[in-house]
Amino acid sequence: MAVILSLFLVVYVGYQVFRYLYSPIKTESVQQYTIEETVYAKGIAIRDEVPVEGVSSGIVSYFYDDGVRVITGTPVAEVHSSWQSVQNKHRIEEIDEEIERLSKIQKSTSGVANVSAISEEIEEQIGNLISINGSGHLQNAQQVCNDLQDALNKKAIAIRNVSDFSDKISQLENEKATLQNQLSTQVNQLFSPAYGYFSSYCDTACEMVTTDLLLDATVSQLEEMAEIQYEQNRSYSGKVILGYNWYYAALVSAEDAKKFSIGTTASLYFGSSSFDATPGTVTQMIQDDSSEKIAVIFSCDYMSQEISRLRNSSVQIELGTYKGLKIPYKALRFQDGLQGVYVVANQVLEFKKVDIVYDDVGFFISKIDGNNSDLVQLYDDIVTEGTELYEGKSVNS
Repeated sequence: MAVILSLFLVVYVGYQVFRYLYSPIKTESVQQYTIEETVYAKGIAIRDEVPVEGVSSGIVSYFYDDGVRVITGTPVAEVHSSWQSVQNKHRIEEIDEEIERLSKIQKSTSGVANVSAISEEIEEQIGNLISINGSGHLQNAQQVCNDLQDALNKKAIAIRNVSDFSDKISQLENEKATLQNQLSTQVNQLFSPAYGYFSSYCDTACEMVTTDLLLDATVSQLEEMAEIQYEQNRSYSGKVILGYNWYYAALVSAEDAKKFSIGTTASLYFGSSSFDATPGTVTQMIQDDSSEKIAVIFSCDYMSQEISRLRNSSVQIELGTYKGLKIPYKALRFQDGLQGVYVVANQVLEFKKVDIVYDDVGFFISKIDGNNSDLVQLYDDIVTEGTELYEGKSVNS
C-alpha cells in the first residue's frame, strides 16, 4: 500500500508540474517581410502601323531616331546614291554641331572662369561615362562625351592653354566645304504617311497584328502569333505607329490571371536588358475554350527606340512591392467579426487586428503601423496553434 501511495503521489506531482510548465499553445515571433509580386509570360505587341515607302536602290539616311513623333508629310529620310555620300552628310552635321558648341564655349568663357567648378564638371562627366559603360545603356553616351569635351575645352581656355578656338573652327569649316562638294546631287526624300511614332524598322507583322485583333481574337490565335519569328520587311523603309496608345497581350496561366483585373497597373520589363520599365494598365482579359491560358491585354503609352521595334517578346510583369509583417494563415482568428491574431502578452492572450495588404499560399502580409496598438506589431508572439482561445486566457490554463 505504501508503494502504491508513493507512486500515486509521484504521478500526481509530475502531472501538476507538467500542467504548469507545458502550454498547448504554440507561438512564433512576427517578422518583417518584403515580397515583389511578379508574373512571367510570353506575349505580343499589338499596334496600328502604317509602312513608310520603300526604295529599290540607294542608301537610306534617316532624319529621326526610332520612337520620335512625326507629323503627316514630314521628311523622315533621304535616299543617297552611295554610302560615302551618307557618311559625308553625317560628318557635315557633326561639324555644324561642333562649331556651334565651340563658338558658345568661346563666348561663355571670355571673362573670368571658375576653374574649380569646371574641374568638378569634368569629374562628373567621367563618372557618368563609367556608369553608362557599366549599365550597358548607351543611348546617352554620345551626349555625355560631348559634355565632357565641352568641359575640357572650357578648362583649356580658363587656364590659358588656348586663347580661343578660331583656328579649330576655321579648320572645321574648310573640312565642311570639302565634304559639301562631294555630296551626291541625286537625293530623294521619304515622307511620313501619318501622324505618330516613327521607326526605321518594319516587320512582316506590321499590317497584320493590328488592334482589330482585340475585338474577336481567340487566345490560341494570340498564342500562335506570339510564337512566330517576324522578320524585317525590307519592302519598306520604316513605319509610323499610330495613336498614343499601343497594346501588349500577355499570355498567362489561369492561376496567375487571378492577380489581374480590369484597371490593374503594372510595370512591364521586356526580354532585352536595354528595355526600361514600361507602365501598363489592364484594359481587357480574353478567356475562351481554345486554350488553357488567359490573354491579359495591357494598354501602354510609353514609347522608346526599343519599344518601337518590339513585337513578340517575353515579359516580366511587376505588380508591386509589398512590405509588412509576415503571418501564417493558421494564426488568423476572428473575434466580434474582426480578423486578427492572438498575441501572448504577460502570459495572457490578447487579440490584435491585422490589416492584410497581400496574401499568398500559406501566409499573408499585414500592414506595419507602429502608432496603432490595436494592430499586430513587429516581434509580437502570435499564437499559431491552440484551442479554446479567447481574450484574457492564461497560456498556462
